[in-house]
Amino acid sequence: MPSTKSINRVLICLAFVLAVATRAFCFPADVVSLSNQEYFPAAQKAISEAKKSIFVVMYLISFNKEDKNSKVSQLMNELAKAKLRDVEVKAILDYQRTGSSLAAGEANFEAFNFLKDNGIEAYFDSVQAYTHTKAIVIDKRIVISGSHNWSDAALTRNNELSFLINSPKLASRILDEFSRIKLSAQLQKEFPGVSIPYWAMGKNEIVPEMLRRHNERGFDIWLLLLRDFNGNTAGMVDTDYEALAYSLGLLKNMDRRTYRKEINRQLRNLSKLYEIIEIYTQINYPIKIRLLKRAGKESFNIPMAYWDYGWADRLSMPAKVCLLINLAELGLKHQPPEWMVARPQVSEKYGIDARILYSGMRDLRDFNIIDVKCSQIDAGYENRMPSTTVFLGLYDMREFEQNLARLEEDYGRELIIKSREYAIVVFKGYDLGVIEEIAKRINIYGVTNVDKAFKVVEQKSPDNPKRIFGYVIGILDKMKGSK
Repeated sequence: MPSTKSINRVLICLAFVLAVATRAFCFPADVVSLSNQEYFPAAQKAISEAKKSIFVVMYLISFNKEDKNSKVSQLMNELAKAKLRDVEVKAILDYQRTGSSLAAGEANFEAFNFLKDNGIEAYFDSVQAYTHTKAIVIDKRIVISGSHNWSDAALTRNNELSFLINSPKLASRILDEFSRIKLSAQLQKEFPGVSIPYWAMGKNEIVPEMLRRHNERGFDIWLLLLRDFNGNTAGMVDTDYEALAYSLGLLKNMDRRTYRKEINRQLRNLSKLYEIIEIYTQINYPIKIRLLKRAGKESFNIPMAYWDYGWADRLSMPAKVCLLINLAELGLKHQPPEWMVARPQVSEKYGIDARILYSGMRDLRDFNIIDVKCSQIDAGYENRMPSTTVFLGLYDMREFEQNLARLEEDYGRELIIKSREYAIVVFKGYDLGVIEEIAKRINIYGVTNVDKAFKVVEQKSPDNPKRIFGYVIGILDKMKGSK
């Protein structure tokens, strides 16, 4: 049994297995080992004595707020009490906890919602990341880290080992690593974005109507006007032809007269056909536009990354509308970035033809902006539950291409091209992690076996829960086991 006595001023080198850490580090520190049930009282005391800040990064918080006497509940309540006494409290929870499954467990959902309800800054890590860290940093000085999750089993029954370390230098280093954790795209209202009114998404409103009329350019201009609106009470937006033409990409293939004519036509449609703006024009002056219907409290956000990363030019119109649907469904919820509504109900709610809806959602899935956790079909298609749609977020395509080039340098261009072709089969052609994993498995199992596995999966329909990379891994593992 490890000693629990403090080791004063020793030079200790601890290799923290942090999901974000890439190197070990050594610092002088006061250290106390916390084995098994010793963790809970030490963590509770340290949190209760926090003066300025608490930062928790936890793989699993198995929390049930109804079980008020559990040790997990007591730790969570200590965080809430710390917030009440003006301690800065922040938490990051792991989102992808169960192998190839996308959804976080209900336990982490409960913990996340409890933290948010108590005014605590809480996040999930990126869906594409895997954060196995179990660490607390208190007052930029005390570090508690090791094998303990916040679960009844870890705190009361399991053989676990963690450490309480008093070291400002170590705490600073770990906080720096925490800052590198990529966060989930949940809670869009917490990130810079443009407010989109919910009323515009109604089945008889302008978004589905623009989609039915294939009026993509008018749709793009409307979003640009919302983006450029500064919130003034009159609803006025100042713009000009050149700015709109640049944002719409018209300068590439239209002369000045042509793009002004096209912009005027679209503005008239927004004014006369859709009745959402008024136009005031004067020679040699900017166009003045008044928004007749604006976003109020009943709104959701579209991230600025939609324009900054070029998605306004890259996505098809069905995909653009489906992006808004995803953001509208996430809305103001405190939960992670996922939603579950049957496609026929989505089609009816937003007044969009089912085939167009499928096309737009498929485009977003192919680009790895969303992922879909398809429900099981054991009871037949007619009795299956709705699939879960997970919003992964908008990313910088230039960064993706740079990282893809690095993979080609590391593994060889031909291997990465082949790996990406396989990744497309499971809707992961833009997921660098999956592309690299496929390359590794080709090197391990050989291209013939990997090809066989993907051909099995490729035969399954896109909404089959086995049309995923995790199922490919299972097939390859069975091949290995049968040898």
